[in-house]
Amino acid sequence: MLLRPFDPWRSRLCTCPAKLSLNPYTGCTHGCLYCYASSYIRRFSDCRPKGGINRLSSEISRLQGNELISLSNSSDPYPPMERELGITRYCISAIKRRGLRLQIVTKSDIVLRDVDLLSEMRAAVSITLTSLRLDSRLEPGAPPSSLRLRAIRMLADSGVPVAARIDPIIPGINDSEIDELVESVADAGASYVISSTYKARQDSWRRLYFAFPEVMEDLRPVYFEQGERVGGYRYLPAEIRHAILSRIREVCHEHKISFGSCREGFGSDASCDGSHLTEARKQRILR
Repeated sequence: MLLRPFDPWRSRLCTCPAKLSLNPYTGCTHGCLYCYASSYIRRFSDCRPKGGINRLSSEISRLQGNELISLSNSSDPYPPMERELGITRYCISAIKRRGLRLQIVTKSDIVLRDVDLLSEMRAAVSITLTSLRLDSRLEPGAPPSSLRLRAIRMLADSGVPVAARIDPIIPGINDSEIDELVESVADAGASYVISSTYKARQDSWRRLYFAFPEVMEDLRPVYFEQGERVGGYRYLPAEIRHAILSRIREVCHEHKISFGSCREGFGSDASCDGSHLTEARKQRILR
């Protein structure tokens, strides 16, 4: 099946609403040091089209009509090859014909190509932005933060609700940018911010340690001695996580935008994943 119920590793901290996950591609070329999906998807850096995508219309036809489809939860739906292949656009078109709600999660400005479809749908876009100064080190294969901010601005100007994922926050690496990041996405037109702290797994820890050895050495006891284990991940201690998230929420409210947190055991102003924005889009279409 191409459409599968979203299952966030059976985390007891997940508060996501029920949704269906769709990944037009397997693997990703962004090369994010903190990536979680590389720990459970083989050959993750080798991005390739998902097989059998032509079955999507048939699967969609069996849905009730108000399901939420999330595109994508493990592999970015807009890798560079999407410019030529158009697989994600094909998926969006099929979802639009059925009138389903759509949530897109990406780091790519290629999403702007599809604004003609998204502006006529019950759709919302979440764009990840983790750093304004270290983006080329943390996400070496992804578009620069300047292009992502431009994408937020252009989507918002086109009437497409946009959330910014300031995620993950890694103490000592990008936590000093919290105020600047929130201000930047608010000025660009994001109406919601979703954030979380870095959850350590062996492969992502190794990549981050190689790039930021002194910071990660300082963080080692915080994660592996003082922190807690949740669903196969090492978390920061709750008091540290919640202090970081409290600060982000405070800055968001200063800029008159709402805040959500993902798999943290910390409250959200609305949905933890920003999917409520698809309903806001519904109201605009109905008017």
